[in-house]
Amino acid sequence: MSFKNILIAIVLIGILFGGWFLITYNGLVSAQEGVDAQWHQVENQYQRRADLIPNLVETVKAYAAQEEKIFTEVTKYRSQWNAATTQDEKIKAAKGMDSSLSRLLVVVENYPQLKSNENFLALQAQLEGTENRIAVERMRYNEKVRDYNTLIKRMPSSIVANTYGFGSKSYFEAEKGAEEAPAVKFGTPAATATSSPLQTTTPVTSASVGLYGEKTDVYLGEDIVLKLSAVNLITKPVMNVQVILIPPSGMSVTSSEFATSGAGQYTTTYKLDPGSGKDIEVRIKTAQVGDFTVKGRIVYYFGENTSTAEDHTLELPIKVRAAKKPGG
Repeated sequence: MSFKNILIAIVLIGILFGGWFLITYNGLVSAQEGVDAQWHQVENQYQRRADLIPNLVETVKAYAAQEEKIFTEVTKYRSQWNAATTQDEKIKAAKGMDSSLSRLLVVVENYPQLKSNENFLALQAQLEGTENRIAVERMRYNEKVRDYNTLIKRMPSSIVANTYGFGSKSYFEAEKGAEEAPAVKFGTPAATATSSPLQTTTPVTSASVGLYGEKTDVYLGEDIVLKLSAVNLITKPVMNVQVILIPPSGMSVTSSEFATSGAGQYTTTYKLDPGSGKDIEVRIKTAQVGDFTVKGRIVYYFGENTSTAEDHTLELPIKVRAAKKPGG
């Protein structure tokens, strides 16, 4: 082989190696940035929850002042979260908030009057939505970490990773027992509550579904306003959701997502990709005065496996008052 051919071969090898190196290095950078960007999404949702805690604690205190120990614990972890400067410190504080909030919400079950307080109910709805988003964003973060950690350990990209200091990332593992969103423990509504959220009757770790009252005490002629929420908390596959609502006799569901299915029932079906969620506003046109109950079912399953479908019955109390008199 002539010197010229050898030189050409060396140049070609150099170009191929340089191309491989650039592609590998840039891939590692992109994967690392993906992990960092997803962490910021997790951080944003935990900060949103931390911002709710002061009002939540003050509201609960008004009914359960003797539970000082748990108030102190929740406040402590919130302070640690706000003071944390590293990701490890943030994760540690977040896990502390998870645990202490769960215990606080267990305490709430002992105070029926608190569970029907309007301010508490509003905080409850916000916290439930935030917990769902935390679960989704944390799952997505762990997926990014898994992909990145696999990339830096796999040959030959591990050579570039070790050379340029691409270290492994930590998973955000929930503490044992923290896989259920604390809002699930707000659970069953008191008999006198008109806007308590309804959750499934058993803990669900693969999904979060519920029917919530946003406007359930109205005057005749006003619409009842509910919110239907479903979140697919697993990494795969697609979640199939069917919702059946039965409003009180003579009333109708006017939301465009629902279609009449006979016998006074209204139904909607949709799919949720892994890690996604959907909220639907449900409007019910009032037709008579009195205390009523909106009944319904949420049926869901994953992929094509209908044999493992979850079927949950929901009930939500509503109140329709006589129309206001002019000047009244």
